[in-house]
Amino acid sequence: MSKSGREGPPLVAIVGRANVGKSTLFNRLLRESRSLVEDRPGVTRDRVASLSLIEGREVLLVDTGGLDPEAELGIPAAIRRQVDLVVADAAVIVFVVDARDGVLPGDQQIAELLRRAGPQVVVVANKADNPKLEAASAEFHRLGFPEIIPTSAAHARGLVDLEIAIAERLPASSEPVATERRAGPPRLAIVGRPNVGKSSLLNALLGEERNIVADEPGTTRDSTDSFLRVDEREVVLVDTAGMRKPGRRSDRLERGSALMALRTIERADVGLLVLDAETGVAEQDAKIARLALDRGRPLVLVLNKWDTIENGHRGAEVERQLERRLGFVPEPVIVRTSAITGRGLARLLPEALRLYDDLDVEVPTAELNRALEEATSRNVPPLRGKRRARFFYATQVAKRPLTLLVFMNDPTLIAPNYHRYLEGFFRKRFGVRSSPVRLMLRGRAERSEEAADTKDGPAAKTR
Repeated sequence: MSKSGREGPPLVAIVGRANVGKSTLFNRLLRESRSLVEDRPGVTRDRVASLSLIEGREVLLVDTGGLDPEAELGIPAAIRRQVDLVVADAAVIVFVVDARDGVLPGDQQIAELLRRAGPQVVVVANKADNPKLEAASAEFHRLGFPEIIPTSAAHARGLVDLEIAIAERLPASSEPVATERRAGPPRLAIVGRPNVGKSSLLNALLGEERNIVADEPGTTRDSTDSFLRVDEREVVLVDTAGMRKPGRRSDRLERGSALMALRTIERADVGLLVLDAETGVAEQDAKIARLALDRGRPLVLVLNKWDTIENGHRGAEVERQLERRLGFVPEPVIVRTSAITGRGLARLLPEALRLYDDLDVEVPTAELNRALEEATSRNVPPLRGKRRARFFYATQVAKRPLTLLVFMNDPTLIAPNYHRYLEGFFRKRFGVRSSPVRLMLRGRAERSEEAADTKDGPAAKTR
């Protein structure tokens, strides 16, 4: 568990003034282009979150919009509130400044905001593209933090030092342990883009007009909890604010909704991803789905407003979009609904509860190792160079999601497609639908390894 009781990997927040290179640094640490990068102030207005590895530790890396500490109204104020929420949850804060500009009043004001985080703050003097700027970065000690790391995110300079500094500040790791169900009833989070009918769906499920419903994107600003009973079980329905692409939010209140949805997904047990059958499956739907699966939450794909297209050719096109854009959702559970006619509503919550119950699976070690041996026998790991992966032993270390620790000779011998094959095999074998299975590979030397490597095929030993 990370800071502030937030479950999951520790959160590493990147904050600073606009146009100091936060998004470029985020992409470097993530090793891919996820944030929009453009050479003008204020391009990144909404935080972007993604799982990443820092010195072998899994973290939730969060990029934020440019911070204006004095803002009281409008978009800058919304960004400040959003950054405040991220900082409250962060285990490590990467405070980015511009080495070419030197210490500006805005940097000093942000430093005051971050003072309470103390040693968890790493100051990064970005755009230090040459030795002269690296040396000049020492002036940022005036901000009152002990460590200044000169970097050039654009040229990948200083990133190793930054990752080491982050890793030193992460909370002590521990092996995952089998988790129990959360206290209280199951929490089902209704998530999706604005104006896909989330509040109408909630009202229909509750049988009353609990939330305001309007034909305007972003009507729901905050997450709200509603309690009801399903098949003699109490459940909590959480209706989140709509998530929209960065840069398209015109209302400052709506700008905080993405962070609210992220926090709601983390507090929930199952996600109900509402899709608009009229407009089809969008890229943003896929991003929300990946966010939920990254957090280990199973998903029900809710095709809402199905009554408007079920009698035409549009339905077939939506089915193709589902496969094309959400094909990565494992063993998907799809429910076609209409908040107006009531279609599919009786099936929706029982399906979500079945997914919730599926995650209680506890696999005996002997059964798990038999499955590992079967999986590697059916599909032998290919040679990488002159070596082949060999699996020794597997054990379950957590549930919600199902997490397996597998000991083997060398994890670097496993290609990503074979890793996905093993995850899919265990998912089907143990009946985990629409949820990730996490496979942790750990190298373990064996005296007989050299001799065994000369044999053809994996040696899947159980002990």
